[in-house]
Amino acid sequence: MRLSRFTISVTTDESGDAVVYSPQCNGLIRTVEYVKPTSGGLDAATDIDIVADISGAVIWTNDDLAASQVIHPLAQAQDNTGADITGAYAPICLADERIKITVANGGNAASGTFIFTIEGVVLS
Repeated sequence: MRLSRFTISVTTDESGDAVVYSPQCNGLIRTVEYVKPTSGGLDAATDIDIVADISGAVIWTNDDLAASQVIHPLAQAQDNTGADITGAYAPICLADERIKITVANGGNAASGTFIFTIEGVVLS
């Protein structure tokens, strides 16, 4: 098992919006951490959507992200017929995909940092 960690900084435009992408990734997403700076950070009403840019797999969606936070994202697991398995979750797999972070309502020229840990490889 090889763990890779990378950081993506986000700065919003005058409308409080931003869209940024990670480098290309191959592996399983293990953690996502939002780090709010002590000043100039994203507003408390910030909405984020983090998805895989090809498959559209949802990694993290959060309305009103107000403080630093760490998550361990998982996806609903299905059986071989495609039916959801109650209470079962699986890691989110990326294969030659970038991670897309979309920020809304973040405030004018506000910033934040997202730190990702994946079990796999991050390409530059």
